[in-house]
Amino acid sequence: RNDEVSGTTGRAKQVEALKIKLLNAGDSSVIYKTHVQDIGWMNDVRNDEVSGTTGRAKQVEALKIKLLNAGDSSVIYKTHVQDIGWMNDVRNDEVSGTTGRAKQVEALQIKLEGEIANNYDIYYRVHVQDIGWMNYVKNYELAGTTGRAKQVEALQIKLVPKENQINDSSISLSYKSFLNNDGWQNYVSDNQISGTTGKNKSIQLINISLNNSAYNKSIEYSVYTSLHEWQEYKTSGENIGIEGENIEAIKIRLVGDLEKKYDIFYRTHVSNVGWLSWTKNDQISGTIGYFNAVEAIQITLVNKNDNTIDTNGTSNIIFNNSIQYSSHVQDIGWMDYVKDGEVSGTVGKAKKIEAIKIKLNNKVGSSIKYQTYVELRGWQTEKSNDQISGTTGMNKKIEAIKININGKLKDYYDIYYRTHVSDIGWLGWAKNGEKSGSVGSDTQIEAIEIKIVKKGMSAPGNTNNAYVTGTWDGNNYRNYFNRKVTGFKYIDGIKYYFNEEGTLIGKNVKKVVDVSSWQGKIDWNTIKRKEDVDAAIIRVGWGMSYDDEAGVDSYFDYNIKEVQRLGIPYSIYIYAYAEVDRAAKKEANFVIDMMKKYNIPKDTFVWYDAEINSISRDTYNNVIPIFINQMKSKGYNNVGVYGSLNNFIASYGNLNSTTIRSYPLWVAQYYKKIQYPGEYKGWQYTSDGSIDGINGRVDVSMFY
Repeated sequence: RNDEVSGTTGRAKQVEALKIKLLNAGDSSVIYKTHVQDIGWMNDVRNDEVSGTTGRAKQVEALKIKLLNAGDSSVIYKTHVQDIGWMNDVRNDEVSGTTGRAKQVEALQIKLEGEIANNYDIYYRVHVQDIGWMNYVKNYELAGTTGRAKQVEALQIKLVPKENQINDSSISLSYKSFLNNDGWQNYVSDNQISGTTGKNKSIQLINISLNNSAYNKSIEYSVYTSLHEWQEYKTSGENIGIEGENIEAIKIRLVGDLEKKYDIFYRTHVSNVGWLSWTKNDQISGTIGYFNAVEAIQITLVNKNDNTIDTNGTSNIIFNNSIQYSSHVQDIGWMDYVKDGEVSGTVGKAKKIEAIKIKLNNKVGSSIKYQTYVELRGWQTEKSNDQISGTTGMNKKIEAIKININGKLKDYYDIYYRTHVSDIGWLGWAKNGEKSGSVGSDTQIEAIEIKIVKKGMSAPGNTNNAYVTGTWDGNNYRNYFNRKVTGFKYIDGIKYYFNEEGTLIGKNVKKVVDVSSWQGKIDWNTIKRKEDVDAAIIRVGWGMSYDDEAGVDSYFDYNIKEVQRLGIPYSIYIYAYAEVDRAAKKEANFVIDMMKKYNIPKDTFVWYDAEINSISRDTYNNVIPIFINQMKSKGYNNVGVYGSLNNFIASYGNLNSTTIRSYPLWVAQYYKKIQYPGEYKGWQYTSDGSIDGINGRVDVSMFY
């Protein structure tokens, strides 16, 4: 056995001797080593092992390569070296590159010569400075870079057996595409592009052929279109697809003996996406559910176990109608995401949803848009793709919601959603931006379900009463339960104020607090965050009766800087004392000086607080016009008067003057409704208001 002698020698017999041995092609190996900066020659490695270093920024300066069990065959190689360029070919363990000269190898080429070249290809790749591992190349193709001064830091080399040709007849591939408006293109060969890129032309039919008729049943392919989905597999030379429908994805596979010897690789160029990564052997290439057309394709046959084509990355994008959403629930916080019609929130626990996040399993540019209707705030700014809509930490309920699909998917899918509302239960399914919930009924959304449905398909359930609301009854608004609403209410995006009896007092109104040092240090951050208050009127200070000096409110500096910092709308007021002309002018000049000091815009409203009962009507009738005219002479035109209802309208009222009542008025009357008969800007309806962020009680007004 194994090369021992069988037969005779020296006996003059016709057959004198015989030796037999089995040569295993797998015994052939490639052995190589590198000379590395600061290290020198490294140990021999073989068959795809790494020689050199990575992550240490050390250059390969030379290399040697040899074959084992290759008979008379040779390995030939050369290197591209810094400041030298391409060096001459060397072979079989000779040095290529330099040593002792600190010059980096930047590229290399390797090939086989002799009998081994008939049975093997030699593959190799390099790890390059600032690039990392580059793709494998083979048989004297260039690995690395030239003209970029980048060093090779490591390399791998391997021998890959050539597969025997089937029936001694070569196998090759050709394919062609049918494009919308253009028709059939010519066949292209293995690895060439069929179709177009950048021209917005979709492939509607495709034909793939093997040139060896003995194996024309050894390739099969299927395509996906939105209307007919996956079609039955076709074989070599057959057309697949439907004229007028865009191909969106493809699968290609080999069968029989061909499958044992080859892999089939392919990739597609998809509208709105571009080139997807390579895939192989009946895997999906393209998109499903996004209605993006395949515009170009590449296909190639590769010897089995040849790993030179990089399949890392995304070769397909499949939309599985998966929408995910999470609710922030009272006393619970953020709940886990649910999907596709599952319940988010709670049922039967009387816990309100305060915020929601919605996201779409999507990679091609479409998104989910949604808006929530928050108590005392109305419809919030539209959010998308997992952004928070609503509030957290503010104890505010969501009353209604609108959800829509944005982008191309909107043309092909409907989004349905329904809400579970306190005291009502589950409402019907709304869709595509319709309202779901109930506004103006003091109800809250407690749970929600969301589902995406292909257009033309039925809704997930009953669509009646997806959104319920109240109705107007004269100057009253009756909610869904036929109860009159009171206080500040948002109804259909408009803020109203209803008194304690439910009578409408104002439309498009603002809730305003007026503050001074009496409130102490106010937490303006909380006021901003809660957004229950629309604006503030801040006391700048107080005036003088005659020749004394004005006084600055001890909290004005803090209050004005806070509202300016937070962007809270504001106006200012002065508690007035003037009884003579010169005092009224001094009060005006004091206010002007303070407005300049704090960069308060000239169009900011200034209120003259005239509530000293000991000042006569004649005096007020004199000093108020002086104050206002002095302000206007300096360009401050928005000036009004604050006082009590009785002082404006009673026969004894010291503000009951045609002149004074001609100015913008802010009227105080702590009653269920205002009884001022004329026009007014604001009504201070209570001094007993409770506002988060303000300690104690505070004046609250309704302003138009």
